[in-house]
Amino acid sequence: MSQATASSSDQAAVNQAVNAFYDAVIGKNQAQLDALTSEHLSYGHSVGRIENKAQCIANTIGPRTAWKSIDRLEPSVQVTGDIALARHVMAGVAVREGKTDDSKMGVLMVWQKQSGAWKLLARQSYKI
Repeated sequence: MSQATASSSDQAAVNQAVNAFYDAVIGKNQAQLDALTSEHLSYGHSVGRIENKAQCIANTIGPRTAWKSIDRLEPSVQVTGDIALARHVMAGVAVREGKTDDSKMGVLMVWQKQSGAWKLLARQSYKI
């Protein structure tokens, strides 16, 4: 397999993992979130809060926020070996403590190939 083919295949797999992650967020799917995230996850929010894997999953599936939709705008994926950088603008609608909130923020996700599967290692969002 050529490097270009491997990279293209990995890029598609990372895009699929990002989409699966957002589907799991919307569906509050704990098992899927667990499967897609590294044990060493560092999850940064645009307000500066940093969570580990357990905190991220607990807050995602908890009752405080329910995501109704999440769209990835301007997506790009760059793969270097077993690391992938996925950048995009996340536009979504969430209900937080009973109030509907439209969100739009920049996101950088760092994915690492672990035992043949792409796992979210780090994520940082920022206000745009």
